Amino acid sequence: MKRALQCASLVLAAVFVFVGCGGGGGGQASSIPRNRTLIMDCSSQQDCSGQIKDYNAFNPFLLTGITKTGWNFLYEPLYFYNAYAEGGDNIIPWIATGHEYNDDYTAITIHIRQGVEWSDGHPWTAHDLVFTINMLKDHAPSLGFSTDMQAWVESAVATDDYTAEIKLTKSNPRFVFSYFTNNFDNGIAIIPKHIWEGQDPEIFSNFDLAKGWPVVSGPYKIAISVAEQRVWDRRDDWWAAKTGFKALPKVERIIYLPYMEETKRVQNIISNTMDTSLDLRPPNIQSILDSNPNVSTWTGKGLPHGYLDWWPVCLGFNNLEPPFDDPEMRRAVNYAIDRDQLVGIGWQGAGTISHLPLPNFPPIREYTDQIQDLVDKYEIGVHDLSKSAVIMERKGWAKDGEGFWVKDGERLSVVIDIFGIFNDLAPVLVAQLEKAGFDADFRMTPDAFTRMAQGTARAYLMGNGGSVRDPYFTLRLYHSRFVQPTGTHAERFWRWSNPEYDAIVDQMGQTAPDDPELQKLFRQAMEIWLSELPSIPIVQWYHRIPHNETYWKNWPTIDNAYINSAYWHNTWLLVLLGLEPAQG
Repeated sequence: MKRALQCASLVLAAVFVFVGCGGGGGGQASSIPRNRTLIMDCSSQQDCSGQIKDYNAFNPFLLTGITKTGWNFLYEPLYFYNAYAEGGDNIIPWIATGHEYNDDYTAITIHIRQGVEWSDGHPWTAHDLVFTINMLKDHAPSLGFSTDMQAWVESAVATDDYTAEIKLTKSNPRFVFSYFTNNFDNGIAIIPKHIWEGQDPEIFSNFDLAKGWPVVSGPYKIAISVAEQRVWDRRDDWWAAKTGFKALPKVERIIYLPYMEETKRVQNIISNTMDTSLDLRPPNIQSILDSNPNVSTWTGKGLPHGYLDWWPVCLGFNNLEPPFDDPEMRRAVNYAIDRDQLVGIGWQGAGTISHLPLPNFPPIREYTDQIQDLVDKYEIGVHDLSKSAVIMERKGWAKDGEGFWVKDGERLSVVIDIFGIFNDLAPVLVAQLEKAGFDADFRMTPDAFTRMAQGTARAYLMGNGGSVRDPYFTLRLYHSRFVQPTGTHAERFWRWSNPEYDAIVDQMGQTAPDDPELQKLFRQAMEIWLSELPSIPIVQWYHRIPHNETYWKNWPTIDNAYINSAYWHNTWLLVLLGLEPAQG
């Protein structure tokens, strides 16, 4: 451990030497002490391993190659949503002061707060919102959320600087919440029209420090941006401080380092080199808590050391390709999985299983509690190797001498692509599949995301970042509008299509969350979903994020749930505004 701490100290020293010397990406950085600096690593293994690959770019709409090292909290939203605060609907107005729908939810009037400015002093107006929507529409399906804007928006216009009128192609009572209310990973970045107009957003880098790019609305500006680190310094002319809407954050400098393997994160948190990190596996978060008394978590020092996330994890497949284009084959795999063992061994008991692709938040349970009979009917969660074998034999498979399923002389190979965060669950899952006769393995490569998006990953572990208040947004992830051929990048990876399901989900999208009809539609959609099982739900996801209180206090907790504490989420600005110096 002593050697590990020495290495971590050297990492910190290197960071501050580099910042002090300036660098090709940002000129000379001013001197800001450690106790006013927040340090973490980039959350993307694919885009930050070894170096921050988009250090000289800042385009939030690209489907690949972007990192959440600034755009997710510096393009401020119309609203924030806090899923953890008790009482009320937890909507926090920000750039917008309010909005109204017409009677049938086919038109929306949005009111923009006066006094909001971009970092170059240009006013933030309704024209920026309208420009963003229309730009995405015009570039579907090549940009993030472009498919949705094309599907839902008939027209978007600014009637004056502070009023936007959006006409929808059909009724959608949750349009503003779904796309312009930042919650978890969700929310469309609204960009400055005067910078992006005339650019090709599919290739525009949006980065030129000599021109003051990127132009953002949040309270930081780039001081250094090179492959080794991205450094943001507070700018005191933030519009919210000027207008009295919010006080300036106490964090004066933010440093993102390249993605680290989990053991390095542990070392750096223990040594106070970093202040927070990507969520950790249960043994590692416990190791940090045992080694550094200044570190806590959402649940203090007690289990589960984190909070329930919106991202329940499923075993997914490329549903276009055999043999898992057959729902019966997917069900055979379902019977092979022992979810309790996954949590008990993989997570040492620090978690919960899942039978649905929806998070177990109280508003969602109002829906999911009503379909437990369907979960039982389709035997989601039933671990029964004999039922798995019956399906396999009916499909013409037979076991070879080593107990693996073979057909036409070839074994059924199941290679599961994973991210590093699944390296505790994956070995247990593979062992279960092998016991059931599947020739299973897993691989963890830097290009895992690309493989899933392209469909070359025929099996994978992935969360469902969707619903937090009602089930529509998760169910829409399985809509056929997102299906792309194998080899073509898909915004959503499941590649499953069912026209009847699509029609029901479209109708859900046009039904208000408080309309009793939504319960009926949800049941109809889930009857189809559970019968075909386009992915196999396995566990609810928890973020076990360390909060180092050596330099910063007032982190979000279960007792102070002003927002969740994932810095790669689009709500991270609220944490920055909540943190207080721990050393005066």
